[in-house]
Amino acid sequence: MMLIVRRLIDRLLQAGLILSFTVLSVCVIWQVFSRYLLGNPSTWTEETSRFAVIWLSLLGTAYGCGRMEHMAYDMLREKLSGDALLTHMRAVAACVLAFSAAVFVYGGARLVLRAGEFGQLSSTLEVPMSWVYACIPIAGVCMVFYQIAILVDPAAFRHADEVEQALDHANKELPA
Repeated sequence: MMLIVRRLIDRLLQAGLILSFTVLSVCVIWQVFSRYLLGNPSTWTEETSRFAVIWLSLLGTAYGCGRMEHMAYDMLREKLSGDALLTHMRAVAACVLAFSAAVFVYGGARLVLRAGEFGQLSSTLEVPMSWVYACIPIAGVCMVFYQIAILVDPAAFRHADEVEQALDHANKELPA
C-alpha cells in the first residue's frame, strides 16, 4: 500500500514540477518577446515567474527527498553497509521528518492561514498569497510521508545514483 501511495505522490509531484517549469518558461519567453520585439514589456510575467520558481523549488525539494537526492553527507553512508546503513538511514529520516513536520507542515500551514485571514493579495496579479504559500505545507506533507516510508522500510529506498542504475541495467541486458 505504501508503495502505491509513494508512486502516486511521485507522479503528482512530477506533474507539479512540469507545470511549474512550463509556466516559468512561458513567462520568461513571453517577457523577452514582449520587451524586445513588441517594445511593451508585460507586467504580469515577473510575478508569475517568481511564484513558479517558489513552487518549483519547494516541490522539487519534496521530490528530491522522495528519491533520497536531498542535501546529504555521503562520507559516512559510503562506509556503512547492512544494518548499520539502515540504522543511519532511519536516523537521518527521523531528523528530516522532525524538521519537515515542524517547519514545512506546521509553520507553512500557519503562514497559509494567516495570509488567508488577512486577505493578503499579490501586488500585480492580485491572487491570494495563501495560494502561493500553499506549496510550503504541500511539500512538507510529501516530505513527511517519504520520511515515514524510509523509517518503515529503509531498504526499499536506495540512494538514487543514476550512473550506478544505468550500469546495473546494462550489465543485466548485455551478454557477458
